[in-house]
Formats: sequence, structure tokens, C-alpha cells
Amino acid sequence: MYPDGGCGEFPELRGIEGFGAEFKREVKRKYPAPVNLGIQAPSLPSPTNFVDIDPEVKDAFGIPVVRVHFRWGENELKMWEHGKYISREIFRACGAEYEGCSDHPQIPGWSLHETGTLRMGDDPKHFVTNKFGQTHDVPNLFVTDASVFLSCTDKTTTLSILAFSMRASEYLADQMKSGKLSA
Repeated sequence: MYPDGGCGEFPELRGIEGFGAEFKREVKRKYPAPVNLGIQAPSLPSPTNFVDIDPEVKDAFGIPVVRVHFRWGENELKMWEHGKYISREIFRACGAEYEGCSDHPQIPGWSLHETGTLRMGDDPKHFVTNKFGQTHDVPNLFVTDASVFLSCTDKTTTLSILAFSMRASEYLADQMKSGKLSA
């Protein structure tokens, strides 16, 4: 869960009279602080979720566009429902006013760091790259972003991308030194 909130109109406490409980009441009266909890339920790999090339739609340059096929799975929807329940309990335990939540999760991809669109694995029929991000079809093309990860965690993928990029770079350098790969 990701907490968020506050009032952008209330950057400082200047001009508010009082001390202790009286001060808190005055802050609450003048500047309510809405709070929300964002739930990020990472999706598991699924054969219903994939990317392909649209056979009909083209971009402004005449290049076929990518289509993304995605459906929330049962597991993700259960995590989302559980997250809503826990959020409600957190607000109640804090004495906050609970005002409800969305009926549906955000659109797919809203906060999933675009993982899994070029998944890595050994089988070229089912995976785009090998374990080093080297594409099966184009040996001198390496992908080192979050798209090669099989699934997303509920946190940012930045550190994983950095570690994977270093590993892929070392492999690429070794391949070039040994003559197995050329520029």
C-alpha cells in the first residue's frame, strides 16, 4: 500500500493561533488533510495477458502499433479486495473518517512498471530474451528494462533494473571479448 494525501494549500503553520490540543483543533478546522491508500496488486503471469502487433492499426509513420491484452486475474482481484479491507481497518484504527473506495481497480498498467512485455526465459517460442536480456531472434540486441521481468513486485523495479543491467553488461562484454558477439 502507498499512503498519500495532505493539502497542497497548507505548506506551513504560520498564522495559526493556539498551542497543544487547541492548536490541533484549529489546524483541523482550517486545513483538513485528506489521506488515501493506494493498493498495488502485482499481477501474475497469465496466458491471457500479452502484447502483440495490431494487424490493422498503424501509427503516423505507417508502422503497426502494439496491442496490449490484459485482464485482472482472480488472485489480483482478491489482493485488491483484501487491500481495501485493510485500508478501511487502518483508517478506523486511526479514528479517521472512512469515505469509501473505488468499485474497480485502476486501469491495467497504471502502476505496474510495465513488466513482463518482453519476458526472459530459455525457450524462444515462449520468451523474448534469455536470462541476460539478449533477444533470441537478434543476438546483438539486449533489453535491460523492467519488461524482461516475469512479474512485478509491489514496489518500484528501479534497483532490480540496475542490478540486471549490470549483469547483462558484464555478459555482453564477456561475449564481445570472446568473439561470440560482435558490434
